[in-house]
Amino acid sequence: MLRPRISLRLVQAAELVNDPSPEACVELTLDPLGSMSDSHAAMLAESLRMTPVDLVRLHLESDLMLSAIRTEAVRAEITWQRSLRRWYEEGRVAAESREPEVTLLIRVIEGLRRQVRAPL
Repeated sequence: MLRPRISLRLVQAAELVNDPSPEACVELTLDPLGSMSDSHAAMLAESLRMTPVDLVRLHLESDLMLSAIRTEAVRAEITWQRSLRRWYEEGRVAAESREPEVTLLIRVIEGLRRQVRAPL
């Protein structure tokens, strides 16, 4: 599985002297996933500056979203297991109820074998 590498850097005070938004002192950089020749990957490599509060909010919101995704995956797995159990049970009941048909087929096959053995 591909994972972007995330780099965080606290911007030095000297870099923020003439900055129009000095409160955005955290620099977040996502390293590209694709090859370096990919123009879209190069766009992801640019850094983003944000406030520490925005960074905490981003962390909390992404954690909430990942938890929601995990919950849905678990629900889907439980639903699948229930369906699988139900299908297995229905198949077992159907197979057990077909016993008379199996017996009938065995008798037909034995009758056909007798006809083949009998001289014409």
